[in-house]
Amino acid sequence: MDNYFCLKLLNNYTMPNLSPWLANTLEKVILNKIHEVTVAETVMLSDHLKQVTFQATNELDLVPGNGILIEVNVTEYRYYTIADFNREANTCQVIFYLKPQGLGSAWAKSVRKGDGLKFIIDQAEIQYEYHANQHFFFGDETSLGLYESFGKTAKNLEHEYFGILEMKEENHPALKNIKLLIDAVSSEVMFPAENAIEWMENMHPKCWDMWKGAKFYLTGREKSVQRFKKYLKNKGVGYPQIQCTSYWENGKTAY
Repeated sequence: MDNYFCLKLLNNYTMPNLSPWLANTLEKVILNKIHEVTVAETVMLSDHLKQVTFQATNELDLVPGNGILIEVNVTEYRYYTIADFNREANTCQVIFYLKPQGLGSAWAKSVRKGDGLKFIIDQAEIQYEYHANQHFFFGDETSLGLYESFGKTAKNLEHEYFGILEMKEENHPALKNIKLLIDAVSSEVMFPAENAIEWMENMHPKCWDMWKGAKFYLTGREKSVQRFKKYLKNKGVGYPQIQCTSYWENGKTAY
């Protein structure tokens, strides 16, 4: 990521050691994207999902799907997707999945109302396709922020959306708490996407006929994304219909 690369340069060099050209470039790329924010509210959507509202001091220029880089300690950053934003109030929300382990989760657990921090706005890895009328979401707990944002966009534009998430059963109530109208199945570590694919196979053929031309957004666990994408291809879904990105995989360091 360009912003992350520039930020690491700023961490590794003092400004007097930078050439004027590089200093000016970093200033243009970074400074207008760094935002000072205050935690305005925190809400537990389930035992392991925490929604945090940030109040910014300068204007937030956001689109559905924008990501942010948050410094979780002095040397490491984590990437999260904006779940919602309010231009008039100059606030935005992020849904954090609090895993048992991980620096990002440990940081998010400790965040309290009134805390101040800085984050960097990054470009949207997955972009809402405004020309399409139907949108299908696949993912897991780490996808909730993106799909809450996309779901609200679809509703505002009178588009249709549908989908399936692999989630631990204790997190299923979070869908109702954020009013995201898609289904959930239990996640299986050893069998990525299996329950979601079974759910798809149980879909009435006429329902699939109505949705096979939709735009598909696949996010979350890497192996689940790969398997579900392969399943869609076998069902006749074309590559131009699919956007995908993985947020994590067992044994790999997540954003």
